[in-house]
Amino acid sequence: MNEPQQIKNPSITLYPFHLRDDSDEGYGQVAKNAQNLWENLADNVGKEFDINELKSLRDKLNCYKNGHYKPDDKQENLNDGKLLTSDEKTLKFQPITQPDRPTLYGSIYPLRIHDTYTADLTFYYRNSKIKVSELTQLNPQGCLLPNAIKPSLGQTLLLYAEPAVYDTYRKLADECVKAFVQNKPEKSVDFRAEGKLFGSPIFEYDSRDDDATKRCHILVWLKQNPETLNADVAEFNIYLINLLCSRAKIVFVYHESRKKYRKAQQIVGELEKKLPEFSEIEKEQNRQVKLQKLKKLLAEVRTKMFDCAQQMRYLQEDRNTIDTNAENYGEALTKIKSLCIDGDNLDFLQKFLDLAENKYQRQIEIDLNYLIASQDLFQQSISTVRGMVDIEQVELDTEQEQNEKTRDRQLENIIFFVGTAIGGGQIFSAAYPLIKDTPIQWQPNFYLPLHPFGATLIYSVLFGLGFGLVTFPIVWVARKILSK
Repeated sequence: MNEPQQIKNPSITLYPFHLRDDSDEGYGQVAKNAQNLWENLADNVGKEFDINELKSLRDKLNCYKNGHYKPDDKQENLNDGKLLTSDEKTLKFQPITQPDRPTLYGSIYPLRIHDTYTADLTFYYRNSKIKVSELTQLNPQGCLLPNAIKPSLGQTLLLYAEPAVYDTYRKLADECVKAFVQNKPEKSVDFRAEGKLFGSPIFEYDSRDDDATKRCHILVWLKQNPETLNADVAEFNIYLINLLCSRAKIVFVYHESRKKYRKAQQIVGELEKKLPEFSEIEKEQNRQVKLQKLKKLLAEVRTKMFDCAQQMRYLQEDRNTIDTNAENYGEALTKIKSLCIDGDNLDFLQKFLDLAENKYQRQIEIDLNYLIASQDLFQQSISTVRGMVDIEQVELDTEQEQNEKTRDRQLENIIFFVGTAIGGGQIFSAAYPLIKDTPIQWQPNFYLPLHPFGATLIYSVLFGLGFGLVTFPIVWVARKILSK
């Protein structure tokens, strides 16, 4: 019968990463759920381990006032680790002794790295040997897994142990991960890579979940070289935190960029469906209807173009974020390598940096180039539609102006006719009494003076013509001036 695999002096360290700032709310603005990391550590982890110091963590943090989260950049300057209200950077827990179990020790080192909250939360057994299956004691109810911590950027768990009875390091690492996660993650946590750090093998496992709050990333470090922990652990630990923080941001931002690109693609597809409407509207005979349809189409296309441009700006920000964090990751990796000893192999950490620089950044560049080409096409379409609108508007205005002139001439003719009729009637009415006073001689006699009735008609017509000849130029010039 095979003896159960055993490990000595195991420890588990949780490195969660949670965004403190939200750029969408404005520069330096605090995210709405920024305090969730501290709440979950205090309430979930503190409760499961029954550690009073962890339950009261909020009382020890500068970003809390009277039990309420109230961040203040002036007091919450955490880049040097000063998150605690005391001068101590690390909060140590009272040892926990339970029947039939080794004494449990622990501590937490909370800090803020620029716009991100993180912590070094460690639990360990000292001078003890346990079965691998008993690793569940260091993760009761899966309280250290992403589903319980819910870090917005993701997390890494580092399991360190000294092999006691084992077949191979890799097999032991597999069994440790299996026992620790207890089948809690939605996706299986699979082996990804291995290397050697300070003379001892280290193995990487990852669920590769697209959702950072569910992604389970685990490092298993098994002591082989007795000099492994003789290195400058404190210095190494801060380099490791910075490296893992940059890694979490790169993975998170890249998967977020996939969502933005898919949304931009959807907008591009909607815009492409609008293009055939141009030719359909072009067939419209009614200028007024045609103009209204063009204006409506132009408004729709411009709105979608704005949405697409917004997604492109987000993608550019994601690319810049990956650039910055890839640089930070590289610097941290260089510092870790400076502490390494002969025979160490950190190729798996270097491969991630190569992945970020070659695949992630390149993919976003390809996405942006595709969207820029589509944007140019739609910009030309907008210019074309805008030109069509301008032409149609000018032609419609010209047509309306001509119609108005025609109506004005018709109205002038009507007014002239009615005015003439009214004027003739008035003249006849004024001259009619003359017929009664002086009978008309129907036998024409050129030696007699002109009849008063005929004289009235003739003089009225001559006066009207003369008045019209005088006033017409004045009215014509006035209309020309007013029409300008």
